[in-house]
Amino acid sequence: MKYVPESDFEYAFVTMMNKLIFGHAVVLKPLLVSLRRMSSDDTLESIQAIDKKLEENVEQRNVLVGLMTKKYLEPAVYNKSNNELLQEAERLRRQKESITRFLNNDFQNLSEVSALLQYATKASMLEGFDGELFARFVERVLVYSRAEIGFELKCGITLKERLVG
Repeated sequence: MKYVPESDFEYAFVTMMNKLIFGHAVVLKPLLVSLRRMSSDDTLESIQAIDKKLEENVEQRNVLVGLMTKKYLEPAVYNKSNNELLQEAERLRRQKESITRFLNNDFQNLSEVSALLQYATKASMLEGFDGELFARFVERVLVYSRAEIGFELKCGITLKERLVG
């Protein structure tokens, strides 16, 4: 367990925030633009393609049931094919869920980056540590060494700062 004095940690936070305030147009604005571009049409098209595959999967299972009831298909063949289709459907559902979760995280990150950019655009340089500001933007602190820590921000990025001790 590494120990970081509170004053060093607070100073590092103030330094990081001042860098963001000073360089918001170079750091936060491009991040916001890329997040907006990323979370749009491509992801929605992927979800629609998966939905189409799931519909086709249901149709194929219905055809199998029809062939089975008309005695055109052996029960063993039906079971094998039906199980393969069920496994494929499950895989597609998991893939869709994963994309949806990713999309939701993107929207969350987008709003957090936007809030941080709005703050950094209007704020003047910090003179000292602000606990409310810390709670608003920081998810957690990572201690890398006695000389370096990272601030994992709620917008999904982690910024490293050197500790001045």
